[in-house]
Amino acid sequence: MTKLEKLELEIEILKTENNLLTGWISLISHDSKQIFGNIKWLIEAYEDDTISKDDFFKMLPQIKKDATKNFSVAQSTGEWLKTQFGNFSPNADVLNGFNFYDEIKEENENKFLSKELSFDFEGDYEMNIITDKVLLLFIVNKLVDNAIKYSHKKNKILFTAEEDHTNYILSITDYGIGMTESNVDSVFSFESPVYEGTTGEIGAGLSLKIVQSFVFLLGGHIVIKSVKNQGTTISICLPKSINKKKHAK
Repeated sequence: MTKLEKLELEIEILKTENNLLTGWISLISHDSKQIFGNIKWLIEAYEDDTISKDDFFKMLPQIKKDATKNFSVAQSTGEWLKTQFGNFSPNADVLNGFNFYDEIKEENENKFLSKELSFDFEGDYEMNIITDKVLLLFIVNKLVDNAIKYSHKKNKILFTAEEDHTNYILSITDYGIGMTESNVDSVFSFESPVYEGTTGEIGAGLSLKIVQSFVFLLGGHIVIKSVKNQGTTISICLPKSINKKKHAK
Protein backbone atom coordinates (compact mmCIF):
# COMPACT_ATOMS: atom_id res chain seq x y z
CA MET A 1 0.00 0.00 0.00
CA THR A 2 1.44 3.40 -1.02
CA LYS A 3 1.62 6.43 1.30
CA LEU A 4 -1.21 8.05 -0.66
CA GLU A 5 -3.39 4.96 -0.33
CA LYS A 6 -2.67 4.82 3.42
CA LEU A 7 -3.60 8.50 3.77
CA GLU A 8 -6.80 8.00 1.79
CA LEU A 9 -7.70 5.03 4.01
CA GLU A 10 -7.05 7.05 7.19
CA ILE A 11 -9.23 9.89 5.89
CA GLU A 12 -12.00 7.44 5.02
CA ILE A 13 -11.82 5.90 8.50
CA LEU A 14 -11.98 9.35 10.15
CA LYS A 15 -14.98 10.32 8.02
CA THR A 16 -16.72 7.06 8.89
CA GLU A 17 -16.08 7.43 12.62
CA ASN A 18 -17.20 11.07 12.59
CA ASN A 19 -20.43 10.14 10.79
CA LEU A 20 -20.86 7.22 13.17
CA LEU A 21 -20.49 9.43 16.25
CA THR A 22 -22.82 12.13 14.90
CA GLY A 23 -25.47 9.67 13.84
CA TRP A 24 -25.07 7.71 17.05
CA ILE A 25 -25.80 10.72 19.27
CA SER A 26 -28.86 11.56 17.19
CA LEU A 27 -30.13 7.97 17.24
CA ILE A 28 -29.63 7.42 20.97
CA SER A 29 -31.18 10.79 21.84
CA HIS A 30 -34.26 10.15 19.70
CA ASP A 31 -34.81 6.54 20.79
CA SER A 32 -34.17 7.24 24.48
CA LYS A 33 -36.69 10.08 24.52
CA GLN A 34 -39.23 7.85 22.83
CA ILE A 35 -38.86 4.82 25.10
CA PHE A 36 -38.75 6.79 28.35
CA GLY A 37 -41.61 9.00 27.16
CA ASN A 38 -43.75 5.94 26.43
CA ILE A 39 -42.96 4.37 29.80
CA LYS A 40 -43.76 7.64 31.62
CA TRP A 41 -47.04 8.07 29.73
CA LEU A 42 -48.09 4.47 30.38
CA ILE A 43 -47.40 4.64 34.13
CA GLU A 44 -49.12 8.02 34.52
CA ALA A 45 -52.14 6.84 32.50
CA TYR A 46 -52.48 3.79 34.73
CA GLU A 47 -52.10 5.89 37.90
CA ASP A 48 -54.74 8.37 36.67
CA ASP A 49 -57.13 5.56 35.68
CA THR A 50 -57.25 6.79 32.08
CA ILE A 51 -56.41 3.26 30.91
CA SER A 52 -57.59 -0.01 32.37
CA LYS A 53 -55.44 -2.67 33.93
CA ASP A 54 -56.06 -4.91 30.91
CA ASP A 55 -54.96 -2.17 28.46
CA PHE A 56 -51.90 -1.51 30.61
CA PHE A 57 -50.75 -5.12 30.35
CA LYS A 58 -51.60 -5.27 26.64
CA MET A 59 -49.11 -2.43 26.02
CA LEU A 60 -46.26 -4.02 27.99
CA PRO A 61 -45.02 -6.32 25.17
CA GLN A 62 -44.42 -3.30 22.91
CA ILE A 63 -42.69 -1.43 25.73
CA LYS A 64 -40.50 -4.48 26.32
CA LYS A 65 -39.69 -4.68 22.59
CA ASP A 66 -38.64 -1.00 22.52
CA ALA A 67 -36.62 -1.38 25.72
CA THR A 68 -34.83 -4.46 24.34
CA LYS A 69 -33.84 -2.52 21.23
CA ASN A 70 -32.48 0.37 23.31
CA PHE A 71 -30.62 -2.02 25.62
CA SER A 72 -28.91 -3.51 22.55
CA VAL A 73 -27.88 0.00 21.45
CA ALA A 74 -26.45 0.71 24.92
CA GLN A 75 -24.43 -2.53 24.86
CA SER A 76 -23.06 -1.80 21.39
CA THR A 77 -22.22 1.76 22.43
CA GLY A 78 -20.15 0.42 25.33
CA GLU A 79 -18.20 -1.91 23.06
CA TRP A 80 -17.45 0.88 20.58
CA LEU A 81 -16.43 3.37 23.27
CA LYS A 82 -13.78 0.95 24.54
CA THR A 83 -11.95 1.41 21.24
CA GLN A 84 -12.08 5.22 21.38
CA PHE A 85 -10.05 6.00 24.51
CA GLY A 86 -6.28 6.29 24.57
CA ASN A 87 -4.12 4.67 21.92
CA PHE A 88 -6.28 1.63 21.32
CA SER A 89 -4.52 -1.09 19.37
CA PRO A 90 -6.18 -4.39 18.42
CA ASN A 91 -4.60 -7.57 19.74
CA ALA A 92 -3.04 -10.16 17.44
CA ASP A 93 -4.61 -13.37 18.71
CA VAL A 94 -4.19 -16.65 16.84
CA LEU A 95 -7.62 -18.19 16.15
CA ASN A 96 -8.50 -21.43 14.41
CA GLY A 97 -11.33 -20.78 11.96
CA PHE A 98 -13.35 -23.89 12.79
CA ASN A 99 -12.96 -23.46 16.57
CA PHE A 100 -14.07 -19.84 16.17
CA TYR A 101 -17.16 -21.01 14.25
CA ASP A 102 -17.89 -23.53 17.03
CA GLU A 103 -17.74 -20.75 19.65
CA ILE A 104 -20.12 -18.57 17.61
CA LYS A 105 -22.49 -21.53 17.22
CA GLU A 106 -22.55 -22.14 20.97
CA GLU A 107 -23.12 -18.46 21.82
CA ASN A 108 -26.11 -18.24 19.48
CA GLU A 109 -27.56 -21.71 20.08
CA ASN A 110 -30.86 -20.51 21.57
CA LYS A 111 -31.43 -18.09 18.69
CA PHE A 112 -30.87 -20.87 16.14
CA LEU A 113 -33.24 -23.15 18.03
CA SER A 114 -35.95 -20.48 18.20
CA LYS A 115 -36.18 -20.48 14.39
CA GLU A 116 -35.12 -24.11 13.89
CA LEU A 117 -32.10 -22.97 11.88
CA SER A 118 -28.99 -25.00 11.14
CA PHE A 119 -25.58 -23.30 11.31
CA ASP A 120 -23.06 -25.01 9.08
CA PHE A 121 -19.33 -24.68 8.49
CA GLU A 122 -17.64 -24.65 5.10
CA GLY A 123 -13.99 -24.08 4.22
CA ASP A 124 -10.56 -24.80 5.66
CA TYR A 125 -10.77 -26.58 9.03
CA GLU A 126 -7.04 -25.97 9.63
CA MET A 127 -6.97 -22.25 8.79
CA ASN A 128 -5.62 -19.98 11.53
CA ILE A 129 -6.46 -16.29 11.66
CA ILE A 130 -4.31 -13.65 13.34
CA THR A 131 -6.55 -10.86 14.60
CA ASP A 132 -8.21 -9.37 17.69
CA LYS A 133 -10.56 -12.06 19.04
CA VAL A 134 -12.80 -9.70 21.04
CA LEU A 135 -13.45 -7.40 18.08
CA LEU A 136 -13.93 -10.31 15.68
CA LEU A 137 -16.39 -11.99 18.06
CA PHE A 138 -18.44 -8.80 18.19
CA ILE A 139 -18.33 -8.47 14.39
CA VAL A 140 -19.34 -12.04 13.58
CA ASN A 141 -21.94 -12.30 16.35
CA LYS A 142 -23.68 -9.21 14.99
CA LEU A 143 -23.59 -10.59 11.44
CA VAL A 144 -24.98 -13.92 12.63
CA ASP A 145 -27.68 -12.11 14.62
CA ASN A 146 -28.69 -10.25 11.45
CA ALA A 147 -28.66 -13.47 9.43
CA ILE A 148 -30.96 -15.12 11.99
CA LYS A 149 -33.27 -12.12 12.01
CA TYR A 150 -33.79 -12.18 8.23
CA SER A 151 -33.87 -15.97 7.78
CA HIS A 152 -37.04 -17.98 7.36
CA LYS A 153 -37.77 -20.75 9.86
CA LYS A 154 -36.23 -24.18 9.26
CA ASN A 155 -33.62 -22.75 6.90
CA LYS A 156 -29.83 -22.63 7.27
CA ILE A 157 -27.01 -20.15 7.81
CA LEU A 158 -23.53 -20.84 6.49
CA PHE A 159 -20.20 -19.82 8.06
CA THR A 160 -17.33 -19.91 5.57
CA ALA A 161 -13.63 -19.64 6.44
CA GLU A 162 -11.14 -19.29 3.59
CA GLU A 163 -8.05 -17.35 2.62
CA ASP A 164 -6.18 -16.09 -0.43
CA HIS A 165 -2.65 -14.72 -0.76
CA THR A 166 -3.46 -11.46 1.01
CA ASN A 167 -6.59 -11.92 3.16
CA TYR A 168 -8.39 -14.10 5.66
CA ILE A 169 -12.02 -14.20 4.55
CA LEU A 170 -14.89 -15.02 6.90
CA SER A 171 -18.40 -15.03 5.43
CA ILE A 172 -21.90 -15.36 6.84
CA THR A 173 -24.54 -16.46 4.32
CA ASP A 174 -28.28 -16.60 4.90
CA TYR A 175 -31.02 -17.67 2.53
CA GLY A 176 -33.64 -15.24 3.77
CA ILE A 177 -35.33 -12.09 2.53
CA GLY A 178 -32.25 -10.51 0.93
CA MET A 179 -31.81 -6.87 -0.10
CA THR A 180 -32.11 -4.74 -3.20
CA GLU A 181 -29.01 -3.08 -4.65
CA SER A 182 -30.01 0.30 -3.21
CA ASN A 183 -30.44 -1.24 0.25
CA VAL A 184 -26.94 -2.76 0.03
CA ASP A 185 -25.48 0.63 -0.90
CA SER A 186 -27.05 2.32 2.15
CA VAL A 187 -26.66 -0.45 4.73
CA PHE A 188 -23.84 1.31 6.64
CA SER A 189 -25.45 4.75 6.64
CA PHE A 190 -27.85 6.22 9.18
CA GLU A 191 -30.32 6.76 6.34
CA SER A 192 -30.60 2.99 5.94
CA PRO A 193 -34.18 1.76 6.51
CA VAL A 194 -34.79 -0.60 9.42
CA TYR A 195 -36.64 -3.77 8.48
CA GLU A 196 -38.51 -6.23 10.62
CA GLY A 197 -37.16 -9.75 10.73
CA THR A 198 -39.14 -12.72 9.45
CA THR A 199 -40.79 -13.21 12.86
CA GLY A 200 -41.14 -9.54 13.79
CA GLU A 201 -37.63 -8.96 15.19
CA ILE A 202 -36.39 -5.39 14.95
CA GLY A 203 -33.17 -3.52 15.75
CA ALA A 204 -31.91 0.03 15.67
CA GLY A 205 -29.78 -0.63 12.60
CA LEU A 206 -26.72 0.45 14.59
CA SER A 207 -24.86 -2.85 14.86
CA LEU A 208 -23.70 -2.94 11.23
CA LYS A 209 -22.26 0.56 11.57
CA ILE A 210 -20.21 -0.61 14.55
CA VAL A 211 -19.22 -3.74 12.63
CA GLN A 212 -17.86 -1.54 9.86
CA SER A 213 -15.93 0.58 12.38
CA PHE A 214 -14.39 -2.51 13.99
CA VAL A 215 -13.45 -4.04 10.64
CA PHE A 216 -11.63 -0.79 9.80
CA LEU A 217 -9.79 -1.05 13.14
CA LEU A 218 -8.58 -4.49 12.04
CA GLY A 219 -7.38 -3.04 8.72
CA GLY A 220 -10.01 -4.92 6.75
CA HIS A 221 -13.03 -4.31 4.58
CA ILE A 222 -16.53 -5.72 4.06
CA VAL A 223 -18.09 -7.17 0.93
CA ILE A 224 -21.88 -7.62 0.70
CA LYS A 225 -23.67 -9.68 -1.94
CA SER A 226 -27.43 -9.90 -1.73
CA VAL A 227 -30.39 -10.84 -3.91
CA LYS A 228 -33.93 -9.87 -2.94
CA ASN A 229 -35.90 -12.89 -1.67
CA GLN A 230 -32.87 -15.17 -2.05
CA GLY A 231 -30.48 -14.19 0.71
CA THR A 232 -27.33 -12.32 1.67
CA THR A 233 -23.62 -13.03 2.06
CA ILE A 234 -21.50 -10.64 4.12
CA SER A 235 -17.74 -11.26 3.94
CA ILE A 236 -15.11 -9.85 6.28
CA CYS A 237 -11.71 -9.57 4.58
CA LEU A 238 -8.80 -9.13 7.00
CA PRO A 239 -5.32 -8.48 5.59
CA LYS A 240 -2.67 -11.02 6.57
CA SER A 241 0.24 -8.58 6.39
CA ILE A 242 -1.05 -6.12 9.02
CA ASN A 243 -2.10 -8.79 11.50
CA LYS A 244 1.02 -10.92 11.09
CA LYS A 245 3.18 -7.87 11.73
CA LYS A 246 1.30 -7.17 14.96
CA HIS A 247 1.59 -10.80 16.02
CA ALA A 248 5.35 -10.72 15.40
CA LYS A 249 5.71 -7.82 17.84
